[in-house]
Amino acid sequence: METRSLPETIRTIIAQAGGLGLAGAFTYVGASQFSYRCAQAEGEYRSGRPSRLVSEPGQGFIDYEVGLQARVNGKRGRAWTLIIAYERDDTYTVWLVEAWRGRKADSMVLACHRDVYCDTLQSVIESTYDEAIREHNGGWIPLS
Repeated sequence: METRSLPETIRTIIAQAGGLGLAGAFTYVGASQFSYRCAQAEGEYRSGRPSRLVSEPGQGFIDYEVGLQARVNGKRGRAWTLIIAYERDDTYTVWLVEAWRGRKADSMVLACHRDVYCDTLQSVIESTYDEAIREHNGGWIPLS
């Protein structure tokens, strides 16, 4: 992923998560298929509302205004997504969600940690992932 063309706020999230190198949280969780939401390219841009789980008939999703998301290694045959939402109070919310046909919206959230400060973002991402692997995948990380 080329970071120079990303909005400044998104580049900051990546940096505070340890970057995209081997020592960063994104490598640790096997992140791929990155996408982001941020309406302003220059300067800091915060969300106007808190992130939240939205449950609509037949689907659920995490509603956030500013943040970064990526697919991560999870349970085989299930799509695990890590979402880092930048909140209006200058903190992050780290969401780990699972989507698959049999999953209902009210049970799709594997983990949610609010009020995460920038200096703990990387460790919160990594510990959230470790806990979800133990709880939802018997401690095994799939290699593909």
